[in-house]
Amino acid sequence: MRPNPLAALRRRLRDAAPRSTEFLHVIATRHGIGVFDEQWFAYRQLMMEHLTVASLDAQEDRDFVWVVAVDRDMPGQARKRLDALAADRPYLRIAETELKRDFVPDLAAWTRDEAKARRKPWVLTTRLDDDDAIHRSLVGRLHEEAAAYLAGGNRAPAILSPVLGCNWVPAKGAGHRAYHHSPSIGLSLLERADDPGTVYRNNHRTLAQVLAPWNYNVRHLDGETPWWLYAHTGLSHMQSEGSDRMDKVTGHRRAFKLDAARLAPFGITADGARIIRETPEPEVSESLFELNRRGLDLEDEIHGLREAARGGDGAAAARIAELHAERRRIHERLVR
Repeated sequence: MRPNPLAALRRRLRDAAPRSTEFLHVIATRHGIGVFDEQWFAYRQLMMEHLTVASLDAQEDRDFVWVVAVDRDMPGQARKRLDALAADRPYLRIAETELKRDFVPDLAAWTRDEAKARRKPWVLTTRLDDDDAIHRSLVGRLHEEAAAYLAGGNRAPAILSPVLGCNWVPAKGAGHRAYHHSPSIGLSLLERADDPGTVYRNNHRTLAQVLAPWNYNVRHLDGETPWWLYAHTGLSHMQSEGSDRMDKVTGHRRAFKLDAARLAPFGITADGARIIRETPEPEVSESLFELNRRGLDLEDEIHGLREAARGGDGAAAARIAELHAERRRIHERLVR
């Protein structure tokens, strides 16, 4: 087999790039927090296994921890399937949380404690949804950027934004190139480990705008590499009823087929893409956007009662149990 000159060049660049042992890299994913529908999980985990997990398994630089945050009351079959994935992947850590609103503080605490245990003064946290994928070189590129930044004597926190990627609809196998200054996939935050806010501290769309006035350095990962693959499906909580988002992706005038050659850099196999394409997407029972809003209202009430319940207020504890039962009830029949 003839040597690949481009691959050899990438290896030389990686070897020459400044490396750092100063930071812990945590890739963080929310996985169905507040969802109790086994059918929803069956399809979502199919997506996660063939897209997200495949892209992380394919990373050229494997020096990271993938924290998958789940509901402490996650449905049994879904939890077994996730545990099976974690059993063969030492980089995957499952972290239980009670409410969606607990995800960010729980992740921050976990990251701080893990960095302290590993004696890392800095942490790099990266966003990744459970139905999306990243280019196999992205982790390595993030590490190069973070290491070079710290080697240059910089001590202000930094936002690293991989701006180029692809929108696509897996069920149709089509999509188009896309740019986003603050993407929901691969967006990363480098900060001191003693008090990390993590990349989830603000909405991804406004992270740079909010933090730039506080002297956060903002760096874009440029070039022609499509760093992320954003999957558009009907099962997103933020997909409001009647949205034409998927039609806009497949109907884009510069849309193209994402064939095996285009998917390979993300670690996605031809068989994996075929399985997703041929698996019927479940129909939602009602607007997931509205169900999500109702669930957040219940979370607000639970949160407001916590202090009293911790102080021994039996009525508050009983009400929290009722609210959790209602939260489960409205989110256990999301699809049909």
